[in-house]
Amino acid sequence: MNKILIESKINKEKIAVLVNGLGSTTLIELFVVNNRVSDILVEKKVEVVETMVGNYMTSIDMRGFSITILKLDSELEALLNYESDTIALSKKNK
Repeated sequence: MNKILIESKINKEKIAVLVNGLGSTTLIELFVVNNRVSDILVEKKVEVVETMVGNYMTSIDMRGFSITILKLDSELEALLNYESDTIALSKKNK
């Protein structure tokens, strides 16, 4: 997370977080990772608008996970809330 935060230069912006399993990492393990990510972001006073945890895009039962951070402006935040129905993500309108 430190490398991600330094590279992205996040400083109290609104963000979305994706913790993506690569195939054979269990959901409980992904939620443990997400809890740590959340703790770090709270410490940095970063506002998390949306958090997604799961196996969205996998790699044939590969072990591990990825963490994706998306800085949000008002347009991206509105788009993130749109309904979607794809192979990787299905989301109802808020």
